[in-house]
Amino acid sequence: MRRIPNKHTLLLIALLAGSMLRAQGIDDAILNTQTYYEGTGRSMAMGNATGALGGDITATCINPAGLGLYRTQEITFTTGLQHAIVNSNYYDNRQTDGRLRMTIPSTGVILATPFSNYEAIRYVQFGIGLTRTNDYNYKSSALGLNPSSSMVDAFLQTVNGIDDLFNPNTNVGDYLYNYYPYSLSPAWETYLIDQYTDSDGNIFYDSPVPPGNVNQSDNITSKGRNEEWTFTVSSNLYDKLFVGASMGLKHLKRVSKREYTETPAKENDPSNLFDKWGYTEELSDTAWGINFKCGVICYPFDWLRIGAAWHSRTRFTFGETYSTAIGTNMNGCPDGEYYHRNLSPIFYQTYEFSTPHTFIGSMAILFGQQGLFSADVEYLNYGSSRFIGYEYPFTDENKDIKDILKPSCNIRLGTEWRVRQFFLRCGAAYYGSPYGFGKDYGSVKKVACGVGYAANEVISWDFAYELTEATTAYIPYRYYVNGENIVNDLVQHKWRNKVVVTLKFKL
Repeated sequence: MRRIPNKHTLLLIALLAGSMLRAQGIDDAILNTQTYYEGTGRSMAMGNATGALGGDITATCINPAGLGLYRTQEITFTTGLQHAIVNSNYYDNRQTDGRLRMTIPSTGVILATPFSNYEAIRYVQFGIGLTRTNDYNYKSSALGLNPSSSMVDAFLQTVNGIDDLFNPNTNVGDYLYNYYPYSLSPAWETYLIDQYTDSDGNIFYDSPVPPGNVNQSDNITSKGRNEEWTFTVSSNLYDKLFVGASMGLKHLKRVSKREYTETPAKENDPSNLFDKWGYTEELSDTAWGINFKCGVICYPFDWLRIGAAWHSRTRFTFGETYSTAIGTNMNGCPDGEYYHRNLSPIFYQTYEFSTPHTFIGSMAILFGQQGLFSADVEYLNYGSSRFIGYEYPFTDENKDIKDILKPSCNIRLGTEWRVRQFFLRCGAAYYGSPYGFGKDYGSVKKVACGVGYAANEVISWDFAYELTEATTAYIPYRYYVNGENIVNDLVQHKWRNKVVVTLKFKL
């Protein structure tokens, strides 16, 4: 593995920021901050609106005081299937792709110790839980006919702005490898861009790929998850007040591969100077982080529960690798070869990322033992997240985060009704846009339903179905004409269907 010298780090970070799978920026700050609790079948079926309810291992992630309602030991395990579907629209051409996989949203164990029926402390609980808090598994395919530009135009626009490349004494290959090893250097080595001289002896750069009227395909495969090990201590005071605190150990793993290709609009036209070229990006992130949470639930009346919780920042330490490759099928290359492929060096860096504080207010209304309604409201300020670098200060990136990202609210609603040994549940959630109140772009919507079955006093089952919907967009590359980017957004409408089952043992 080749490590890029320190003197080039600033330049490379700026260069990687222009890639689709870019190093760090607004999109990564959002992705690292967003939390979508999965949890048990009961919690998911109720939209995860459990902040004032407790009595579920998912409470260790949302409001640790929820563990205070336990009076017995419990072991839970949740598994399921999810199908992620992505509908992409690029230059009015729609493509659909999907990914099916097994998942383990939650597992954990809870221990409850009785103290006294007469003293303030009635029970003390300790719990260890693993909960998935985000899922990065999906596949997307996009295809469109771009009438006005090629990604090569963006490469040439950069090349034509570098004065050193017009000096006859410059070794172009060495220069591009030293300063642009992830885009221009592979393009140069595969004859995607080349140097020419006009009749007056002036140097210019061009490509066999025409400026537009090309078919563009952009396929992304993403794998990974964000999960949290939570260690919680809670207590029951007078059977009216429940308090808890937890330490969370978060693990993030994300691997993305992008395969971008271009072909002529008329593939069998003998005048074509190229048949196909492709650009591949691979990005791998691994991170560990730590946070702290505390919460309280109180019973002012038998029919009302009120909860509040605070989550500290999560401080992640990232290790990241990035590489690219370009392959070309060209006619008339100077070396007489038809196919060329060039791999970039592997870029590796470490850095830290800090998420915002989170505040949660919850309320539940109970109708005896028959049913309930519950609601959570979660507040966080995406603009307070930040990157911390060891070699690079991330000054511009953090300024963009502060200027562009805003406070947001997440709302979760749920209900549960008992019919003998069965529990009927449904829920919904709205995760607000990172760009501020009243904005819909970047928001996520969920609806869910499920059923629980208490087989006996020891074993119970919970089943849930959840549908998640979101719309995102990105620009495959940027090419400027008269100061404006003329490349269309690639819009993606994403759905995720998830079915889970939870098995609970009370000891």
